Amino acid sequence: MLNNIKLENALKILSQNKQKWLKLNIQQKISYLESAMDSLILESKQWAEVSARAKEGSANSDIVGQEFLAGPAILMRQLRYLIQALKENGKPTPKKIFQRDNKQFVAKVMPENIKESLIWRGFESEVWIQKDKFPTQGVVYSENNTIPAVSLILGAGNVSSISPLDALTKLYNEGKVCIVKLNPVNDYLLEIFNKIFVDLIHDGFLYFTKGTGEIGEYLCNHNLVDDIHITGSHITHDKIVWGKGTVEEINEKKLNDTMICNKNITSELGCVTPVIIVPGIWTDEELIYHARQIASVVANNASFNCNAMKVIVTCKGWQQRELFLNYLRIELKSTPSRKAYYPGAWERYSGFLKQYNQAEIIGDNKAGCIPWTLIPDINSNNYAFENEAFCGIITETSINANNVTEFIHKAVDFCNDKIWGTLSCSLLVDPLTKKIHHNDIEYALETLRYGTIGVNCWSALSYAFASTTWGAFPGATLKDIQSGIGTVHNGLLFDFPEKSVIHAPFTIWPTPAWFYTNKNTLEIAECLIEYEYSQSVYSMMKLIFAALKG
Repeated sequence: MLNNIKLENALKILSQNKQKWLKLNIQQKISYLESAMDSLILESKQWAEVSARAKEGSANSDIVGQEFLAGPAILMRQLRYLIQALKENGKPTPKKIFQRDNKQFVAKVMPENIKESLIWRGFESEVWIQKDKFPTQGVVYSENNTIPAVSLILGAGNVSSISPLDALTKLYNEGKVCIVKLNPVNDYLLEIFNKIFVDLIHDGFLYFTKGTGEIGEYLCNHNLVDDIHITGSHITHDKIVWGKGTVEEINEKKLNDTMICNKNITSELGCVTPVIIVPGIWTDEELIYHARQIASVVANNASFNCNAMKVIVTCKGWQQRELFLNYLRIELKSTPSRKAYYPGAWERYSGFLKQYNQAEIIGDNKAGCIPWTLIPDINSNNYAFENEAFCGIITETSINANNVTEFIHKAVDFCNDKIWGTLSCSLLVDPLTKKIHHNDIEYALETLRYGTIGVNCWSALSYAFASTTWGAFPGATLKDIQSGIGTVHNGLLFDFPEKSVIHAPFTIWPTPAWFYTNKNTLEIAECLIEYEYSQSVYSMMKLIFAALKG
């Protein structure tokens, strides 16, 4: 009851201030971001250490480094991008805008300058605009028809930066004040977030709270909440929109359009994330590199990431297929185990083992840890393509094709039509094959229905870069929600983004920070957040030297 009184008061204050926030001048809005950056630099270490202890039971430096990178470092970069966007009146200038042959606009957004070219050597990032749309930006700052609103954000429990980043999107990209309900899995961050955003909270534009699902339900149905954004599962989403019930009962409600919540709802709801391996002739070093990359992505955050690679799509006739899978087994065996901290992990893991007799338990079977498990050669049972494992499982399936062109086209169709979700995917292709089959690769990038495509890299980089977008491919409906509706982050404030594409070198040196073999993640993370905060040449050099030691 006491908590409800607090929430009532918070909602009244937010509702009273929603018009004020929309009309607030840009310099005042910038000052809130600058204040948050100043607070974040002070709170970042505690944020990372608290998260590591909660997930692993200790402040292991490697885990603290990963939490640093996934939490405060990403938030700092987003704050910086939003400040720059507002300084340009909501229309920051992309590096380049061009049109593809089909007249679709594409904005090159990274690297933004010479310093970033040095830090992210060989990387390029693009935001593709929806077909038949122009690359307009910052509509909330250029038109006066935005309706004031209070947004409810239902936070995710797996990645600590999700909730504050979602709040920034609502505040600065959409012009709405926010109440953020943290997930019980990571609501230990409540006081840290209150310190970072103290000025926005004090002035009645933002409020963080925590509580059970009942609190979330209470907020969803509150008359002062105008719209909702959820990061979580499609099951939770459907309960909010259609109500409780069995799968059959909810499907019946969908057929009859019997919604219990008629508010506008945006969402990011996960994905069975595929990685397409285009057949080519790879060296042993290249095979090991990408086997290590996949193992690292599976292990990151104990595989409780909506962008963790889950289905490897290979060509059955690729001569190096078995060799690659053997290298992957070696890398998974070498990857340190992680605590299975997220609720429901063991049930999901058991569900997969029941479906596939060929499952190979490779990782250490330590107490509280789900061992890294490979399920190769899936041909007939589609369970792994339709259910997000959200635990330490990686699967593999192969496609019959007579040549590279046929494989690429079949792989694109397979991912679009057979694999659940549209959030993100990766495409691994060596330079020679990429050059020879340039048109086929371009076809794949254009045709894959995913909100992010990572070429030779983990798609999660799009979540981290701030200049890119994060969210499902456009086209989902409340009845068939898949990976969700809408985008977040989007530091250049594009009004109609379709997808983000990140191009990375085929192999990277020094060791990427997301590889499990990088033993200097904590120093890299500390230097990265300092660089994002100051943008000084000195901090850039510190970051580069830290990366060289990884």
